[in-house]
Amino acid sequence: MPRLALLTFALFALLCTGGAKKPVVDIRIHAEGRASEAPSFAFPATLLDGRQVYLSRMPLISHREVKAIFPYDAADGTRGVYLKLDSHGSGLLNQHTAAARQGTLAVFINGRQASNLRVDRQVSDGIVSIPRGLTEEDITILSGAFPVLGQSDDKPGR
Repeated sequence: MPRLALLTFALFALLCTGGAKKPVVDIRIHAEGRASEAPSFAFPATLLDGRQVYLSRMPLISHREVKAIFPYDAADGTRGVYLKLDSHGSGLLNQHTAAARQGTLAVFINGRQASNLRVDRQVSDGIVSIPRGLTEEDITILSGAFPVLGQSDDKPGR
């Protein structure tokens, strides 16, 4: 009987010790698609500059491939961030940018289109730059969900 009580206590403790929840963050970077791929593989979208394009339904990169971030102040008063990708995300970005020069990448953070990036060169370092358009709240959420490059890892919950 004591063994059953110990197992019950352990299960209860496991369920209750979720610790501090990390902020919910959803990052999706969609590559430009083609109208002929719609509706199964692409969807129509309006970019921040007003252009009408089709974006691939499947994101090229998601928050699962982000290892760390580096936020900074943008020249227009908003915030920007560098996303350091893991090896899987780095490989995907490298392949895509080698093949899709002059294409567009649309960056969504928590469902909001935050930036459009023009592919003008191959990116082999695994770093995505979102140069502007983020809010202080976006940076706070990202900083809570990912390690910040250049900061100590002594933060609680890390």
